[in-house]
Amino acid sequence: MRSKRILAALLVTFAVGTAHAQERAAAPSNDPTGVLRVGKLYTFGGGTALDHGFGLDLRYDVYPARGQDGYLGLFSQGQYELGDAWRFAGGLSVGWGFFGLELGVSHRTETETMAGSTGLHVGQSFTYGPVSIGGRLTVPLVDHVAQSTTMGVQGIEGALVLRVGFGFTVHGERRSSGCRAGHGGGVRNPHAAHHAH
Repeated sequence: MRSKRILAALLVTFAVGTAHAQERAAAPSNDPTGVLRVGKLYTFGGGTALDHGFGLDLRYDVYPARGQDGYLGLFSQGQYELGDAWRFAGGLSVGWGFFGLELGVSHRTETETMAGSTGLHVGQSFTYGPVSIGGRLTVPLVDHVAQSTTMGVQGIEGALVLRVGFGFTVHGERRSSGCRAGHGGGVRNPHAAHHAH
């Protein structure tokens, strides 16, 4: 008889614990969501010389509030420009929904005719699903011109920027997979029931 009571108590405890665990799993999380976005990069522009550029773009965005489209993150870029220069950039990004801004530092290597340059990188973009289109402005801070050379300098650079990439949730609840996937949309609750009307 005593063993039956112990068994009944264990079954009740297990059932209550399972019910609480299911409630916690079904409840939406208020934790921030982190999204890693990896993409390919194409640019066209420059200063005194215009070039096509091809490279990679890596971003980590944190959405601090559930159900809101605002995010704060970091970005880094590396690309080869057909004028035989490499350009690297990195910094902070911030955005809301489709619209994003970025502020950072860039460095472009020298070529046979142009001096290398380190500058302030300012960019903006509009993102729709995996595609992002925007522009960037690079204000030179230091031109690396060797003495007694006739190398040119790019000056202030402007460029059209096209990115194609995909986001992966690295922590928190997955973002919606709608038109603003990776940059907006509400948080999808995978445990939500679907009711037929």
